[in-house]
Amino acid sequence: MTETTDSRADSTRLQILRAAARQFARLPYHQVGLDDVLAEAELTKGAMYFHFRSKHALALAIIDDQITRSNQSITELLARRFSGLETLIDYSYQLAARDISEVISRAALHLVESIGRIDGLQAKLHKEWIDNLTVAIQRGMSEGDVVEDCDPQAVGQLLASAYMGLRQTSNLDEPELFLRDFEKLWVLALPGFVRPERLDYFRQFINRRTTIAIASTSALAGSS
Repeated sequence: MTETTDSRADSTRLQILRAAARQFARLPYHQVGLDDVLAEAELTKGAMYFHFRSKHALALAIIDDQITRSNQSITELLARRFSGLETLIDYSYQLAARDISEVISRAALHLVESIGRIDGLQAKLHKEWIDNLTVAIQRGMSEGDVVEDCDPQAVGQLLASAYMGLRQTSNLDEPELFLRDFEKLWVLALPGFVRPERLDYFRQFINRRTTIAIASTSALAGSS
């Protein structure tokens, strides 16, 4: 392929992914048909099958995209040289903001819940997620913000599990409500692994991140 053809193919693939994500973000996996995706993308079956052989392949690609972007996010945050715990909190709020405002992120997490046990997708995404959280918690331990007897991987697992549970008990379509619930989750979790003398600072840090996330997601909603 020429560079122009490659670029066109990449654009078409992304167009299909976004169309599929819009479907998967609002409907259960079993209710989404390829005809619905094609209508959303305004493309032919030939274009679809050139890139994706099935609905399942589309779902895999959406989840893989989420894993890639999640890894990029934590890499960029760790490179800023903020504290480990600040990085951990920023990373989690970036995830929440994308879940609220980006259809590919929301679709990926919906799909993990509905078909994630197939092909080990759920385990793969959760492992990458927990590993990223663990790295930040380990840095927090070395910096003296996290208690010495902390099990970083256990905390990472707890935080990931709590977030996935919050998606069920709160409402992503009400961003301020969801983010305030997320703030409560964080405030309840902090005493389990943060040094007592550092709790006030990180409670305030979380409150600021909540305010910023509410403003950013509200601005995105207003521009859509």
